[in-house]
Amino acid sequence: MTLSSDVALVTGAAQGLGRAIALALANSGCRIVVADINAAGAEQVAAEISVAGGDALAVHLDVSDVASVQAAMQATQARFGKLSILVNCAVFAKYGPLAEVATDVLDRMFAVGLKGALLMTKAAVEPMRKAGGGTVINISSVVALTGIAYSSAYATVKGGLDAMTRALAVELGPMGIRVNSLAPSAIPSAMSNSNLDANGWEERRRRTALGRIGSQDDVAAAALFLASPAASFLTGVVLPVDGGFSIAGMVPGVDLATVGRTRG
Repeated sequence: MTLSSDVALVTGAAQGLGRAIALALANSGCRIVVADINAAGAEQVAAEISVAGGDALAVHLDVSDVASVQAAMQATQARFGKLSILVNCAVFAKYGPLAEVATDVLDRMFAVGLKGALLMTKAAVEPMRKAGGGTVINISSVVALTGIAYSSAYATVKGGLDAMTRALAVELGPMGIRVNSLAPSAIPSAMSNSNLDANGWEERRRRTALGRIGSQDDVAAAALFLASPAASFLTGVVLPVDGGFSIAGMVPGVDLATVGRTRG
C-alpha cells in the first residue's frame, strides 16, 4: 500500500506498537512525525526511518498537555505542511485489583488514554480538513470487548476510546475524516511482558482461536490497512486484531473436548 502523499503523526511512537506502526507507515512511503514523551526514543525511531530512506521528524509530546499538543501540530505543519493520518497510540497503563489502583494512577491513565486522544484529534481536525480529509486510528484493546480480571481501569479507558471513535466518526465524516479503532489482544512488548509470565502467555495462546500470539507487525499491518485507500469506506469501526481471542467462548480444542465428554 503506497501512502507517499500522506503525512502521519504517531503518538507513543518511541517503542512498542507505536514504533511498529510508524515504521510500517514509513515503509509505505508516508512521511512520519514520531511523537513521544520519551524524546530520546522518538529521535532514535526517526533516525531509524531516515536511515531506511524515509522522511521523519521526532517531536517531544505529552498528549495530556494542551501546549505540548499544539507545539507538535505546529512542528508538523512547519516541516511537512499538512497532516492526513493521526495514530493515537500513547498509553499509560497499570493492571491490578481496582482496590489497589491508586488515584493518581487513574488520573494519569485517563489523562493519557482518553483526554490525550481527544486533544490530539481536536488539534488534527483543522489540518485534515484543509488537506481534504484524513484518518484517525485509535489504538484500543480487547479488554474493551471482553471481561478480563484486574484490568477494569484500563478497560474503562479503552472502552471510552471506542465510544469516542464511534461518536467522532459521525461528527467528522462530513469533513472526509475517518475515525476507527484497532483492538489488539496482548502483544509481546516491554509493558505486556511485565504483566504476563510464560504461563500467562501460554494461556493467552490457548484461548486464541488461531492458536498463536500476535505480533507488533500484525497490528501495524492492520493500521496500515485502515490508513490506506483500501479502507476508504470504513469509519466508526472497532477492529479486533486478536486472532479470535475476544470471541472464543471456550479454549479451542480443550473445552470442546470437555463438552463432548459431558454430553456422553
